[in-house]
Amino acid sequence: MTGGPGTAGSRPYSVGMRHEDLPRFELAFPGPLRDRLVAAVLSGAKTATTGLWSDYDRLGEPLPVAGERSVVIDSAGRPAAVVETTDVRVLPLGDVDLAYVREEGEGHGSVPEWRAAHERFWHGAEMRAALGDPGFTVDDRTPVVAQRFRVVTRIAARAAEELLDIVDENDQVVGRLPRGEATARGLRHRCAFVFVRDGEGRIFVHRRTPGKLVFPSMYDMFVGGVVGAGESYDDAALREAEEELGVSGLPRPAPLFSFLYEGSGAAAGHTWWSRVYEVRCDLPVSPQAEEVAWHAFLTEEELERRLPQWEWVPDGLEAYRRLRAERPR
Repeated sequence: MTGGPGTAGSRPYSVGMRHEDLPRFELAFPGPLRDRLVAAVLSGAKTATTGLWSDYDRLGEPLPVAGERSVVIDSAGRPAAVVETTDVRVLPLGDVDLAYVREEGEGHGSVPEWRAAHERFWHGAEMRAALGDPGFTVDDRTPVVAQRFRVVTRIAARAAEELLDIVDENDQVVGRLPRGEATARGLRHRCAFVFVRDGEGRIFVHRRTPGKLVFPSMYDMFVGGVVGAGESYDDAALREAEEELGVSGLPRPAPLFSFLYEGSGAAAGHTWWSRVYEVRCDLPVSPQAEEVAWHAFLTEEELERRLPQWEWVPDGLEAYRRLRAERPR
């Protein structure tokens, strides 16, 4: 559901482009509905949105195109995520099916329920005011723009507000809370770790930025991060790897093993279920500036020499030691 066209002033995206330079992707209008939709995008529940073709026509805006990237804006006008359009179809409203309704991730259990909610929005006062239109009708033949997308980057400024599944000692979901609260209270959640090698077998190593919510400015031999509420480990692993590496089209990381991380010492109070993955990246990387302050591909020998010299994130170090125990050189 969009407040008219979802993007404005579409421009080609180049790797490394700042999110400030991207066109805006605005869902509904500022307020509770937009907040719910943005939260659904960030959690991975919402991967599609639908607008009226006539809105694009009235405003003289081009339709979205697969491959374009744009920045999702929340009700306060803040950037929430960078998304990439993956598919665009213009079809009659009557052709929308239940599978697509579920991709919209707005909680509708049937096509009639989805359609009623969208028609209320399209006929609402805010939409009519935005279009300068005194009113219009829709029927089964009304053309709509069905746009699918994927999250490329969740903007770091919103990290503390991201919803996480809270899990028990058996990795079973027992609740949901914002990441900042879960971290402050030391509540168990989920993380995905991805061990990345290039075509020469070298390992991607990086130093985290000072603004990271957990373990800032430390070195890490994994990319990855928290698993969002309702998101699978596998989806989080791919999303986080592409985010941090700044690539698109990475193969799905292969799962290796899981373990429960329970921090001690300087990491006391941190605990999460951790699933470790491995992937080969033959693509040129351009890590996002919000996440990565420095990076390089190191040989195994170089990495081993750096272990006692650099300050490493404790959960990554434990994951690496477990990986080495399972795969001795």
